[in-house]
Amino acid sequence: MTAIASIFKTQPQPFRFLLYTEWTMLSCCGVMAAIEAWQRQNLPLQHILILVTLGVMGWMLPRGKTPFRYFYTAIEMGLIFYGTTLGYLHILPTLYLIVLIRSCFLFEAPGRWIVAALSLVLYMVHQFQYLQIVTPLMLPNVQQQQIWMHQTAELLMFGLGLFFVSQLVSTLIAERRTQEQLSLAHEQLREYALQIEDLAAVQERNRIAREIHDSLGHALTTLNVQLQTAVKLWQHNPTEAKPFLEQAQRLGKVAMQEVRQSVHTLRADVGTEEPLEQALASLVKEFEQSTGIQIAVHINLQTILPAQMAKTIYRVAQEALTNICKHAQATAVQFDLMQTSDRVHLSIRDNGCGFQPQSKSVGYGLHGMQERIAALQGSFRVESEPQAGCCILVELPLQEGL
Repeated sequence: MTAIASIFKTQPQPFRFLLYTEWTMLSCCGVMAAIEAWQRQNLPLQHILILVTLGVMGWMLPRGKTPFRYFYTAIEMGLIFYGTTLGYLHILPTLYLIVLIRSCFLFEAPGRWIVAALSLVLYMVHQFQYLQIVTPLMLPNVQQQQIWMHQTAELLMFGLGLFFVSQLVSTLIAERRTQEQLSLAHEQLREYALQIEDLAAVQERNRIAREIHDSLGHALTTLNVQLQTAVKLWQHNPTEAKPFLEQAQRLGKVAMQEVRQSVHTLRADVGTEEPLEQALASLVKEFEQSTGIQIAVHINLQTILPAQMAKTIYRVAQEALTNICKHAQATAVQFDLMQTSDRVHLSIRDNGCGFQPQSKSVGYGLHGMQERIAALQGSFRVESEPQAGCCILVELPLQEGL
């Protein structure tokens, strides 16, 4: 039963105005049949059944296997051919155009041309039959020649009509498929964008969780150990407990700095609400308040930078100051941001403990800065030596016309 149902599957006609055009042509045939029936005082039941059947068949098109589609088309052409031979509806052969329109939805190019060729051949047969009936009634040879010329012109016009109808419907179908493909591609791109956004959010959450675990978790664990030791010593010798309390106080400050850094990372993106210079000033001020390290700032921007570039510079500065706070053990920081005719230069230098970039594995922070700069076709370089501080150098190209 499932196999049989798959063969006889149907689908509504995609273009409603074509269906209405078919019904209009069938209605014209019905009017012609009614006129002839009134003149002959005879009800053409067979013609009415043929017209109704063709109208119903146009409502639902087959979408099963190809043999069933050919069978469907053959039934349509057979009904039109039989109805024309009955002698009432002289306009009925034009319904082959309807068959051609429907075939465009059922077959690819070779099948459509086969249906068009068969429709033209059957139309020629009807025209020949019509001439056989009409010609003997026209006695003058001049009138017979005019009829032949008129029928030849009708045949040519019908052939051109088949061609143009086929091209028109094929173009509409191709345009519809293109729109569906574009809609599908748009939906896929939207899903990919959401996936990328979710992945970026997950990565950012994982990074913050890792930072909290590695820094804040370590500070709180050590703080707990110091407090436990101080509590035990306080019962016997409060003097010996004082260094442990002082160390616990220092660890509490470190933990507070880590919390502030994590909360600051979760803030909304900069660049959409305040200028870059103001955002950097707020970042530097917060860094100095939380660490006590003074920063020498020099900013020289000639124009307003693009939003994406401003955001990247801010994030690089934020990550660099975070690394200085956690690892550098620095007492001074030099921050320089300047703009030339075609590039923006950023330099962040500290006098901390430094490290060996070649032998030290690149952390998430440095890797993230490299990715941000690479996305803007810029260059990123780290200069550092043990006990010689660290310097982050960034160059970003400016767009033409900026």
